[in-house]
Amino acid sequence: MEWLRKLLEGAKIVDGKLDIEALMKDVNTEFPKNAVPKETFNDINTQLKTANTTIEDLKKNNADNETLQQTIKAHEATIESLKNEALNTFKTYALKDKLKELGVKDVDYLIYKQGGLDKFNFDKDGKPVDVEDTIKPYKEDVIMAHLFNTGEVKNPYNPAGGGSPADVTKDQFEKMSYEERVELYNTNKTLYEELRK
Repeated sequence: MEWLRKLLEGAKIVDGKLDIEALMKDVNTEFPKNAVPKETFNDINTQLKTANTTIEDLKKNNADNETLQQTIKAHEATIESLKNEALNTFKTYALKDKLKELGVKDVDYLIYKQGGLDKFNFDKDGKPVDVEDTIKPYKEDVIMAHLFNTGEVKNPYNPAGGGSPADVTKDQFEKMSYEERVELYNTNKTLYEELRK
């Protein structure tokens, strides 16, 4: 309040009266420089009380800080583990799709024979690269050739003495059971109609 004292000491007295207008003008000029408005004071005072309360709460909760830090580390480790697991799952499916695209019949076995997922190369997005070069030795190996589609269609079953339905004679047709005749009808309708006459 030193500023107010200086203003009052320097106030002009004219005809034995204090020049109030000049004094009020000086007070209005100096007040904002030396004092804080009530609203600003109340806002700052409220903020100070809130800050002090927060500090007290933090001091009380600081005892659990060690436990909290351990929990955070455990959760971060879990998150990292889940990220790696998701990335490996993505890599696995991307690799399997690529191997199927290259004609591999048993992709799981080929991945196993190569030594697992880690033995294949992947780009930064987790997509397999250089898979053709990696599986080339297996394609060229006679023992492993069964793992790949060759494009040849082979009849996997050819029983000894067996024949096609076209070899059915009239006598054989007459001895056929109802189910066998239905099967012949479904497989070779023309032959069925011919033998039925």
